[in-house]
This record gives sequence, C-alpha cells and structure tokens, in this order.
Amino acid sequence: MKMQVLGSIGLMALTPMAFAVSPAPPPAKTIGVDLALRDIAVKPGDDFDEYANGGWRKTTEIPADRSSTGVGFEVFQKAEKRNADIVREAGAGKPAAGTPQRLIADYYAAFMDTEGIEKRGLAPLQERLAKIAGIKSKTDLARALGQQLRADTDPLNATEFWTENLFGLFVTQALGDPSRTVPYLLQGGLGMPDREYYVSTKPEMAKLREAYQVYVGELLKLAGQSDPAAHVERIMVLELKIAAAHADQTTSQDVHKANNSWSVAQLSSEAPGLDWKTYLSAAGLDKQPTFIIWQPGAIKGLSALVGSEPLETWRDWMTFHTLNQSASFLPKAYDDLRFGFYGKTLQGTPQQRDRWKRAIAHTNADLGDAVGKIYVAKYFPASSKTELQAMVKNLVTAFERRVEALDWMAPATKAQAKAKLKTLRVGVGYPETWRDYKGLVIRPDDPVGNAWRASEWEYRHQIAKFGKPIDRNEW
Repeated sequence: MKMQVLGSIGLMALTPMAFAVSPAPPPAKTIGVDLALRDIAVKPGDDFDEYANGGWRKTTEIPADRSSTGVGFEVFQKAEKRNADIVREAGAGKPAAGTPQRLIADYYAAFMDTEGIEKRGLAPLQERLAKIAGIKSKTDLARALGQQLRADTDPLNATEFWTENLFGLFVTQALGDPSRTVPYLLQGGLGMPDREYYVSTKPEMAKLREAYQVYVGELLKLAGQSDPAAHVERIMVLELKIAAAHADQTTSQDVHKANNSWSVAQLSSEAPGLDWKTYLSAAGLDKQPTFIIWQPGAIKGLSALVGSEPLETWRDWMTFHTLNQSASFLPKAYDDLRFGFYGKTLQGTPQQRDRWKRAIAHTNADLGDAVGKIYVAKYFPASSKTELQAMVKNLVTAFERRVEALDWMAPATKAQAKAKLKTLRVGVGYPETWRDYKGLVIRPDDPVGNAWRASEWEYRHQIAKFGKPIDRNEW
C-alpha cells in the first residue's frame, strides 16, 4: 500500500480536541478542551454533540477549496507546509539522478510546469488512445483490460472499493491462511463512486447522472472525439449495466461474504465472457493459482458484459476513462472540467486548490516513502520514536496484567489471549525499511507519464510479494 506522510505523524503527537491560549507570556497553545467552542444554550442531555461543538460550528468557515474542515485540518496544513518545504528544498539542492530527492524534485517540477503541459496538450496520451482505437477483437480487449489492472483498492485497511478500471486488485494475506499473500479481485468500472449513483431513483442522484453525462461529453469533445453524444450514450448504457452487476456497499463491506477462493479454472467456468487467460497474462498474474473474489456476483456480471457488449462500446468506455484518469495532469481545460464535476458537483467544493498544493499531494501520493523518509529525519527524531515505543510497550504490559487479573476468564482462554497479544505489532511513526523506488522513471517534463509509471510501479511492487515470506514490518 502507498504511504502518505501528510498528517499521520502529527496526529500521533497532537490529539487534543482543541487548543486554548495560555494567559502567561509568552503566548503558547496548551493541551486541553477550548470551552469557548461549546454552545451552552444547548443542554448536554438533549444533544451533547451540539453542546460540545456547537460554538465551533457557528464560527468556523469551511475553506473555499475544501469540502469539509475540522481540528484535524490544522494538523494537515502544518504537515502540508512541511512537505512543501521538503519538496522545494529537494529541487534547490540539485540532487544527483536516481536519488529520492531527484525523484521528488522532478515529479513536482513536471506538475508545476503549466507552460509545458499546455504546449504538449494531449500528446502524452496519444499512444494509449491509439492502442485503444486499435482493439479489434475480444482477445485484444482482454489484453488491454489486463494491462490496466492496478493495486488501487483496499477493502480492509482503507475501505477503498472504487476503481475506474474494470477490476481492482488488493494484495495482502489470505483471510483463511495468513501465511500466504494472495491477490483479491474487486468490482470496478464506474466513473462515479458507487452503484447508487446509477441505480438510485432519488432526484438528487438523477441530477448527478445528468451532470456526469454532460461531463463525459465535454471531456470527449475537448479531446477531439467525433460525435461525442453517441459516445456518451454508449458509455452511460454500459456503466448502468456495470452498476447493476455491482454488489452494494453493505454487501461489499461484509468481510464474511468476501472470502471466496477461486482457481484460474474457476474464473473461466464461474465468470465466462472475459478471456481470463489473456487478461491474467497481460496483468502479470498468469502464474497465480488462486484468487480471492471479493464480490463473486459482480465479477461474474462484469465478465459477462465483456463478452456481450460491442467492442465499439468498450473502446468508448476505455477512451473516456483514460482521459478521465489523466485529466489532472493535462492542460488546464481538462483539469478544470474534471474539477467541475468531481470537485464542485460531487463534493460541493467551490474552488480548486492551489496548484502547488495539488503538486505536493500528488508527489506525496506517488512517492510517499521518499518524502516520508526526509520528513521524519527533520521532524520526528529517533528519540521520539523510542519514547513512543516505550509507551506502547507499557500499554501492552498493562493489558496483559489486566487479562491475568480477570476472574471470569478460564486459564486456557487467558493463555490464548496472552499468546495472541504476543503477536501484536505496533508501528510507530514510520517503517523500519523504506522503499527505494528502484526502476521508477520520473521525468521533469512528463507529468502524465510520471503518474502512470508510479501507478504501475506500485502495482509491480504489490504483485512481487506473491510466493515470498510475509513481511510483517511493511506498512
């Protein structure tokens, strides 16, 4: 999984709900609850949340470039500024090629080079778009879909179920056998976050569907696609069928329904329609004997659609999603269109974040360990980590003593509880081993390519875990 160092370290150090200003000079923030943030007109017994936070709600404004705010936003802003300093210092130091500082500097510079981005236009995507246009058979389609598979879902740690690719991949230990690392396949293929956006009869959802179709058409028109209205119709019809095949959120979040181990032969027999042999080979998964199918009904339905829907429709769908996934790295017109739908319409965010802030976020997302290693060296010394580890050790010891003191627990059960406690691993601050991003190519003049290559590098990093001992120290 990608590591992002935007606020996690600060959150461990700054956990109070609010900060009050000490009256003693010099002014300093002290740990505690700011009583001024209450709404004392509300009785705690009637609505404690409003009593405790009502004053804050009445006086706090959500920043124009945010869809929400809170105390955690203060921590985020502090970490964001620190990350900005790290990234800019990396570039100013003229680091050697191949170093983490060089990767960081080039990634950031590429995203910030708006003049170069405007000049290149859609050229960085032309090769990908040409390959999509060249799909002439269902075998070609399976190959193209397999090449797009990424490790972009995480139903256990981040409850991240959404991917625009036909399927999402999650790599971790098997639910029934934690000694093995296995691939999990999840449903995907939608441009909006969940099936409810497509199937709900609520008026607000109908409006969002209309806005989505307008966005799809405008993006295709901007990219020079002929007859965009026809493309939009085919894409929307397909995505409605994909949504109908999807499991709903309640089902997807039920891990007890997710542990479905299928062999490669079962993929073909249980989910016909997709050329699974070609798909898995293109995805680099042809050596995997088994897969955990998180949503079996959806995998069956999506595979059937690959077989039943016309190639023209799939080419339209792939063209749009290729443009959509890269829009933030393309000229301003594309970027603005994407923000207009996903930022303003879906999230209710009035204003796009400053470009330098988005550059920091993308750099941190794709090079999190490179940024994080420098971050902790500056702001989280080893001594702080040692102190926290000692505190964690004390907590674990106290917990073990409490288990031992329980008079209602049988001795055998106590032994099992303490044995389980011995297996507990607590990560503090940062991992013991950092990724080195070996083989990842980052260029100062290729923001689109940088994002695609970083995504592919992360995918290769994840699938390289198959057949190897579990690394219990990886974050």
